[in-house]
Amino acid sequence: MARSLTVRNAVIIMLSLLLAAGCLSGCSIFRRGDDTTPTAEPTFSPAPTSEPSSGGTIRLPIPVNAPFEDPFDVSTEEMLNLFSLMYDKLLTLNAQGEIEPCLCESWTSEGDGAWILRIREGVKWHNGDTLNAGDVVYTYESLKEMASSYYKPCLERIEELSQVDEYTVRVKFDITGIAALYYLVFPIKCEEKLVGTGPYRLFRADDNVIVLQANTDWWDRPPYIEYIRFYERDSTSTALASFEAGQLNMIPTDILTAGKYAELGVTNVLDVMTQNMEVLLFNHRNSVFNRRELRLAVAHAVNRSRIITNVYMNRARVSDTPIPPDSWLNSTRSSTLGYDPERALELIEQAGFTVISREEADLRYSKSGESLAIRLLTSATTDNTVRSDAAQLIKMELEELGFSVELITKKHTLGSGESEFVKALKKGDWDIALVGFNLALGCDLTSYIMLDGANNYGHIDDRELEALTLSLLSADSEESLRECAYEFQNYFIETIPFVVLYFRLNSIIYSAKILGVEGAREPMIFEEIKNWHFKKQR
Repeated sequence: MARSLTVRNAVIIMLSLLLAAGCLSGCSIFRRGDDTTPTAEPTFSPAPTSEPSSGGTIRLPIPVNAPFEDPFDVSTEEMLNLFSLMYDKLLTLNAQGEIEPCLCESWTSEGDGAWILRIREGVKWHNGDTLNAGDVVYTYESLKEMASSYYKPCLERIEELSQVDEYTVRVKFDITGIAALYYLVFPIKCEEKLVGTGPYRLFRADDNVIVLQANTDWWDRPPYIEYIRFYERDSTSTALASFEAGQLNMIPTDILTAGKYAELGVTNVLDVMTQNMEVLLFNHRNSVFNRRELRLAVAHAVNRSRIITNVYMNRARVSDTPIPPDSWLNSTRSSTLGYDPERALELIEQAGFTVISREEADLRYSKSGESLAIRLLTSATTDNTVRSDAAQLIKMELEELGFSVELITKKHTLGSGESEFVKALKKGDWDIALVGFNLALGCDLTSYIMLDGANNYGHIDDRELEALTLSLLSADSEESLRECAYEFQNYFIETIPFVVLYFRLNSIIYSAKILGVEGAREPMIFEEIKNWHFKKQR
């Protein structure tokens, strides 16, 4: 049942605005205004005009025997969600990926990658103690000592974090821009286990259930829902059966068949955007795909809508760039690289290939003896062939345009750098690779774009693209970052270093009696938990 948190091996952009370090199939935060002056005191989300009644219990599944001691020791999304209710972060993101204050209420740039953070005063730990800057330093040092953690990538750009006074810390990054703040989205903890500052506190835990209770002393407006209970379930099918039996009333899930559980007035199914991006990588060392025209031809040859409908059962959303479609930095709200086979044929001919055979709609091209015979590499897991199914459709569409395609499918284990697929990807005996990346919560795309980037499996070598990628890390304000992001996207679409196909959607299956869930987004689906409430009984 557990949905694994993949091990990140690179950082992405806040163009997707996710943390840092993407991975094969993520911290961003801004305030408007001049970043050289402290940010204004934030305004908290007001209670709805018609005050919902407090009370009620949300019942969710968690994996059997999941570790429950340290918010940094998480390996599944279910436990990440649980700890997010107990522990606040320094900074957080809104639904569009913009930075928002949390335990850090304001920040000031000193220049050259140094920032002064003002910690919110009067915040109480669940044990009654008061949060201070020393707790932030303790958290940072604890994370540094861990061999591995979901949040470890947050430290990749931090050179030093130190206490200035009781409620002030100074952070020095190795990048100079405002994007550095995206590395401060990690939970703050104290020395006492399972004691946080979040909207819910631990009420009870035993072998079968973990119960959280609303924290009435929370520094923000306390949530309406009183209890959240997590029950152990050993599989997705068991959890779904428990939902249908009324034992659970909410299940976050990545199953493609979630839509069948929707029942008007009884069960809602909410699609939520994820950081999981599917792409077609080109091997730029191949004499065919070092031509821009042929890369663009492939982009127009793939009917993404058909794949989303027939393979992903509409659980994906088209995107032309590695920036989630719902991000405040996304400049391409509508696709400019849509399905257009006629345009693809024109581009193939512009690349110098001429038709040598056109029998029964079977096209064949040649250029000085060079053919369009390519190797398409993709992956499949033991229990999931969705990506290889998508590759089959892509193969058919390319062959309709005259490509001769050999499909190579290798076994893959999520989070493994030693699977057959990853080994084949690194070896480079392919021309196109269908790959999934779990983008991080940051503005760093260097791993995917720079010539020596860990995730640049296609050997992209474009100095202008590299410069635009680096500009995202040096932009000194939100406005400047947006301008750099737009310029990056325009150039990306023009040159097509790789084809972004779509971002995957996951789902939340939940009782129609629970209201306020609509704005949820991964990886922080409980970000607006304080506004969730149960429908009033008539």
